[in-house]
Amino acid sequence: MIKVNSEDFSPLGRVGGWLLRRAVPGLLAASVSVSAMAQNTSWWRDIRNDRASAVAEQLRAGADPNQVTDKGEPALMQAVRDDAWEVFDVILADSRTDVNIMNGVQETPLMYTALTGQLSRSQALVKRGAEVNRLGWTPLHYAAAKGHADVAKWLIGLKAIVNAPSPDGTSPLMMAMRANSVDTAQVLINAGADPSQRNLQGQDAIDMARQFGNDRLADAMEKLVQDRRKAQGR
Repeated sequence: MIKVNSEDFSPLGRVGGWLLRRAVPGLLAASVSVSAMAQNTSWWRDIRNDRASAVAEQLRAGADPNQVTDKGEPALMQAVRDDAWEVFDVILADSRTDVNIMNGVQETPLMYTALTGQLSRSQALVKRGAEVNRLGWTPLHYAAAKGHADVAKWLIGLKAIVNAPSPDGTSPLMMAMRANSVDTAQVLINAGADPSQRNLQGQDAIDMARQFGNDRLADAMEKLVQDRRKAQGR
């Protein structure tokens, strides 16, 4: 079982808080629709303490599996934040659960399981219909952000867009550089990731590799870009 903390829910750690708070100014100003059961303290207490049987009982009694906290966090995603994996499995198994539900900053359950390296649970989400590709930050960005090469490889196998730009132009490869994850970078490059793709700040993955102290990888990517350009006759 993977133990997570609050920083795990932003690929950039505490730098700027949640990803989309930086990328989409004003997003959080929108009101969050809180379900009628959001103040059901026993429900949230049972999730926090990973009491799967208690949550299952409430679901059988008619509790809404898609209810959200007063901060706009859906129950399925709150279970990840609370490291309540047995509860997560119970909520996911409910046929009423929306596997593409978003929190207040437009993150999805699959983004959370990718971020925490939960491959089997990510697979379970996709089996239920979770979307691999989306506009903006993607599950592949989140897998790369924590260096989960196995999750990244699996997502790519499902046609995840390797060079998908976030709202500020950040690519999954750039996130792998931030994580200093050579394995994840290799997975992405093998799938066609472009080290020369730039974000809105003018940085590419090579710049980020150097910024985070991996000059050897930066040199290798520079050579890769040169070789690709030669092959294309440029």
